[in-house]
Amino acid sequence: MNQQELICPVCREALRLENRVYSCNNNHSFDVAKDGYVNLLLTHQRKSKNPGDDKAMIQARRRFFDSGAFDPLAKHLKRVLKPRITDSNGSQQQNPAPHPSILDCGCGEGHLLGTLSGNRFGVDVSKEAIRYAAKRHKEITWIVANGMRELPFANDSMDHILSILAPRNNEEFARVLKPGGTLILGVPGPKHLIELRSKLTDHASAFEEKADEAAGKCASHFREMIRETFTYPQTLNQTQILDLIQMTPLFWNSSPEAKEKIRQIEELTITISFALIHFTCSPS
Repeated sequence: MNQQELICPVCREALRLENRVYSCNNNHSFDVAKDGYVNLLLTHQRKSKNPGDDKAMIQARRRFFDSGAFDPLAKHLKRVLKPRITDSNGSQQQNPAPHPSILDCGCGEGHLLGTLSGNRFGVDVSKEAIRYAAKRHKEITWIVANGMRELPFANDSMDHILSILAPRNNEEFARVLKPGGTLILGVPGPKHLIELRSKLTDHASAFEEKADEAAGKCASHFREMIRETFTYPQTLNQTQILDLIQMTPLFWNSSPEAKEKIRQIEELTITISFALIHFTCSPS
């Protein structure tokens, strides 16, 4: 696997991998953990000892993804990414890269990236999430890093960047994305989880403006090509409902009484909806 994309988080020199150790010319070194990931998160780049999602949230997310509830989204992303390499004018190239480099920033436990093909890199600030990802998908480069700070990748090194329901660092995305590369943002669609949210809070409004807000923040670095809403109904059993609550902000934004009422529901059909916005680099 080509590792020329990675750079040292300390001095920004290229990292090389040898005998399960990443090192740079300035002798900064980072061991590959026994589970197969590398921790490039420096002490000053984290706000707590164990930042990001905790073990309970990661386990809930793994169970929920494994249940198949998000399979339509994963399959859609796979179809979208397979042919999509664009030139600087936003037109598709006739001969896209056979093994494109793909970064999933805020990858969580790695389910979506694991369904794709190519030279793949997953970044998350949660070491627990990356550990789960690395144990299952050993062919992918998994990195603990803070995507809201400096990403440990060289300039113009990625063909595609995914940011699905994750914080976004548009300046860094613009730096590491190749000319003609594609950034795909996934934000909640207007009715995303509305049936569940309405049972957990009195203020379950539609997410009408999230796509416009996300696009507006990207406008200085990227040019929007396509915007689509990907929506489908999904019937959840009791276990799926509880896992979905546990893995999202719904868990923290609802009262104990509301959670207890939800625990009594044996089945619920919900709307899963994403606004997917495709960008390419703005002409310089």
